[in-house]
Amino acid sequence: MKKTILLLVSLCTLGLNAQDFSFGADVQSRYVWRGAQLGDESASLQPSVEYTNGKLAVGAWGAYSLGGGETSAQEMDLYVSYALTDAISLTVTDYYFPGAKGAGKYLETETGHTYEAAISVAVTDAISLMAANYVAGDNDGATYIEASYAADQFTLFVGGVTGDNGVAYGTEGEGLVNVGISLESEIQLSSTYSLPVNSSLILNPDAESVFLTFGFSL
Repeated sequence: MKKTILLLVSLCTLGLNAQDFSFGADVQSRYVWRGAQLGDESASLQPSVEYTNGKLAVGAWGAYSLGGGETSAQEMDLYVSYALTDAISLTVTDYYFPGAKGAGKYLETETGHTYEAAISVAVTDAISLMAANYVAGDNDGATYIEASYAADQFTLFVGGVTGDNGVAYGTEGEGLVNVGISLESEIQLSSTYSLPVNSSLILNPDAESVFLTFGFSL
């Protein structure tokens, strides 16, 4: 795992320019990811930073419960993404959960980490497909597949999983876990600034659960 971190750091230090960096943060009423609620039953602060250089992007993303829950509600991910074409991109992500059972120090153990390889394809301007597989770590083997349709201010999505170990997505090997709609808009706060806001209605048919979330971006 140390080699993974060193590789990410090396990529970040090649030809750095301030204008190639972007950063921000989202605040969400609930942290719901691929149909599963993470981060306890509280709001979540989700900061991010990304460096881009041509077709390459290297970034970090985190999620931190604002409700003072257990450390398992925290997450810090690193990712590398490369655009093969205008329509196809590959992404490798290291998901790290410091509160996972048996998780040790970040650089000294693989426990608490799950590594994922994903491919995204823009079929048309509106339709996208994505397939992601856990290739190593705590939950290796599970594959998630999602199709989405985006138009104007809304996105429709449907996602399912196969090869699940019962822990990664909570299914008995396979199931439909993420179906819903996301809406995006802006609230005009002044003549020069508007606040991006979003809301999602998410159904997990396999778990028979439903979520309605709201958030904004800083």
